[in-house]
Amino acid sequence: MFLHNQWPTAGMVLLLVMTVFFGLASAEADMLALGQTRAAWLLQHDSLETMALTGLSFDQSEFGSDVGGAGYELDSEEEYSGKGAGAGLTMLASLVLPGSGEAIMGYKRGYVMMAVDIFAWTQVSKYHNDGEDLRTEYYAYADEHYTDERLVEAYNPASTDLERAGEGALYFPNIDPVTDVSELGNLPLYVSKEDDLREYYENLGKWDQFIFGWDDYTRASIAHPEYDYEPTNTISDLRQPWVSENRETYRAMRLESNDAFKTRDRWLYVNIGMRVFSVLQVAYLQGLLGGGPENNLEVSGHSVEIIAQPYGFTRGVMAAKVSF
Repeated sequence: MFLHNQWPTAGMVLLLVMTVFFGLASAEADMLALGQTRAAWLLQHDSLETMALTGLSFDQSEFGSDVGGAGYELDSEEEYSGKGAGAGLTMLASLVLPGSGEAIMGYKRGYVMMAVDIFAWTQVSKYHNDGEDLRTEYYAYADEHYTDERLVEAYNPASTDLERAGEGALYFPNIDPVTDVSELGNLPLYVSKEDDLREYYENLGKWDQFIFGWDDYTRASIAHPEYDYEPTNTISDLRQPWVSENRETYRAMRLESNDAFKTRDRWLYVNIGMRVFSVLQVAYLQGLLGGGPENNLEVSGHSVEIIAQPYGFTRGVMAAKVSF
């Protein structure tokens, strides 16, 4: 009777123990799962903030994107990392002198870039001065061989100049007669030296209607057997090199000066390009463009993140997150 009553009691105890054990195990599993869920939420908190900032937590059906959908993973925070103290200084240094930012960061390539930039500036200065000197020379040459008074004689019906009289009216019949320098405004391209110095000197060699003002102008409207030439009474007559050799010399002088200025500009583009490249390179090395070590960009002691996220094939989202 004792044994009969003892076994049921032991069985009940064993059953109770097993129930409590599995109940505790189940509770522990639930607590663990809850803890893992909580931990996962905490770990993803920054990503969720990022998604909210960029609006990427919402589904969108644009072809080629799975933003916000199944399997979507936001880029890691490392891709948005920036540089903290010193980032602004190194980028500013690179803007002022390309390579200096890299040198500050310890990259030897910075010294090479600084040397290239300095050399480029010496070339900018050299070719600028060369261009100005050559321009001064061709200004003086024009003053020596060209005058507006000679130009007037070609358009003046009453002119007695044997080389120029009637030439202007023959080759440019639509221009009204000119009897004085004050009437040279009848020429559609004329501008006085006082109104625009540079254009005045440019016109003398560039446009055929001014060729009559050169001191060595040779009539293009008559035959010149020595040049095996017969006039056509078209503007092409005025473009024969022998019609005014002084104008041809002047044109060559202007071309040389302009070439010097163009070379100056090319070296200036090198300086500009060096600055753009250096600033971008420093930004990359600092982590602002995804490269370099992971650091945080700070402004006045506050952490700032610049976020750029593609949004399908044709759009993107940018945002900034400031931590206080």
